[in-house]
Amino acid sequence: MIVKRFIVGEYSTNSYLLISGNEAILIDVGDNPSEIVDYILSNNIRLKSIYATHGHFDHVLGVKQIKQYFNVPFFVHKNDLKLINNDERTKDITVDGFVDENTKIQIGNEVLSVIETPGHTLGSVCYLFDEGIFTGDTLFNGSIGRYDLGGDKELLKKSLNKIMHLNDGLTVYPGHGFFTTLGYEKITNPFLNGEFEW
Repeated sequence: MIVKRFIVGEYSTNSYLLISGNEAILIDVGDNPSEIVDYILSNNIRLKSIYATHGHFDHVLGVKQIKQYFNVPFFVHKNDLKLINNDERTKDITVDGFVDENTKIQIGNEVLSVIETPGHTLGSVCYLFDEGIFTGDTLFNGSIGRYDLGGDKELLKKSLNKIMHLNDGLTVYPGHGFFTTLGYEKITNPFLNGEFEW
């Protein structure tokens, strides 16, 4: 699978286009995704759907524009629906369906699974495939997401512990900042290696 990153919007959100064959999905579409639209059109890619790791505005503001161009459904965890509907910036975005840990996402010959990782928000999820994991704002390179923006510290601890049990070789694709690997984060990230006192 090809993972193409676009850095979009005021908060430099990582938006990911996942491509297998001529099919693709989008994960986390920040504001002003015109570069993403151009790339999909110029490469004759068939976009199937849009997914969010969570409902904060900087990860979904581009959904409406993408849907206008490609008429594809948008999915998020049900626990973040209120977050989207109650924000003036995102309340007019239509959510077409929900993901949970039973969800399997097919792109070409590739399959992604969903891991529920509440904490940054109550509906935060990660998307896992054989070689990597899209962590949104749950886990960053060297840090973690805030839990004071509609989230929960204790839930985030449990979610990070769940991620810690995954394969060290996974590439971590965070919602902001640089890529990393799970093994590297287990050793160096103070929130994972025990250096930080919660």
